[in-house]
Amino acid sequence: MSKINFTVQEVPAKKILLALILLFLIMLTRASHELTSLNLPDASLAIFIAAGIFLKQRKFLLLFVALIVSIDAYIINMTHINFETSYLGHIFTYIFTWELGRKFLSGAKSLKAKLFFPIAFFAIASSYIISFSSHYFLSGWISNPNFYGGLTFLINNFNAFFVPNAVYFGLLYAILKVIHKIPKLSALNFTSNL
Repeated sequence: MSKINFTVQEVPAKKILLALILLFLIMLTRASHELTSLNLPDASLAIFIAAGIFLKQRKFLLLFVALIVSIDAYIINMTHINFETSYLGHIFTYIFTWELGRKFLSGAKSLKAKLFFPIAFFAIASSYIISFSSHYFLSGWISNPNFYGGLTFLINNFNAFFVPNAVYFGLLYAILKVIHKIPKLSALNFTSNL
């Protein structure tokens, strides 16, 4: 009879600490009207790309998605709104953003502005289109959704989504630059646990 060996990959303490900080920032900004007197715009998109850059391992992705769903379930329960099919499009955008960070911005590539900002713009724009379109067309709150109504909905809500996310992505880029300049912190960004 052969012996089965299970190995558990250890997660460095600094990755756990970073994950906890990022999870706290999600809680602070995503449910800010519930948790604090501050009303910060939702930073989940930028935090997911940062987590993809720094944490890389998909077990962290599952943890982050579970937190987002838990926060949303809490808020939705308080407002008496049900989860809808459209919510899956919303969750997909976070998984997609994580993968963008993990695959395209890990390592020194994240420091190149000509790569970082087009990917950031693509992440924001595609997440906006997927999330808001799925909400408009699949949530059931519009009796006869149509293309022009969906386009109007997207146009009317674009600035409220794009501007805060662009600011958060700019802040993330500045943090990446600072991390690269401080030798003790640069190890966070340049580890490869794919």
